Amino acid sequence: MNKTRLGFAIFPGIVVVTLIVGIIGLSCAGDNPPDAPFGSTITILNPLEDVSIPPNAITPVGPIRTLVTDPDGFPLNDVVVEFTLSFATRNDIIVDTNGDGVPDARALQLVDPDACGGTNCLNVPISQWFALGAFCDSPCVKLTNNNGRADMVILISNPNGNLIIDPATYQALIETDVDSFEFSVNAGTE
Repeated sequence: MNKTRLGFAIFPGIVVVTLIVGIIGLSCAGDNPPDAPFGSTITILNPLEDVSIPPNAITPVGPIRTLVTDPDGFPLNDVVVEFTLSFATRNDIIVDTNGDGVPDARALQLVDPDACGGTNCLNVPISQWFALGAFCDSPCVKLTNNNGRADMVILISNPNGNLIIDPATYQALIETDVDSFEFSVNAGTE
């Protein structure tokens, strides 16, 4: 008798949870951009080679431009592009910013240049980027603009003057293609 009552009590709860999860899933699915069609290509237009920054500096590099084209070579708009950058993920904490010998910051950081309220983030002080949501955790998903192009900025921090990353890897990919390049970051002189 108690098992029957328990079953009647649990079953409606399971149905309600299932409906809520389904509704949320369907509402999110409508906002997701499509993947590029099979046979599409992605090309990084301006890869970096070597970057040298002064000690105790924070330097933005880019934007790095990526072009997405359909199988006929025409630019694609509003498709998913995934960017990854070594030393830019949540687990790539390799820079000691406060001198205690313990790494506490990323050496490289992906930045969405279009996240600064209608203006390129390179025209806005770096101190405002976090509040504007410009920092991206790698990997991140970005849409191409109206020219089939997707841009990303790399922010490099060198607070102690001893940063050497050789190589760093930047990668842009769609479901059917990938392009990447390697570059090095070295501490320069003031």
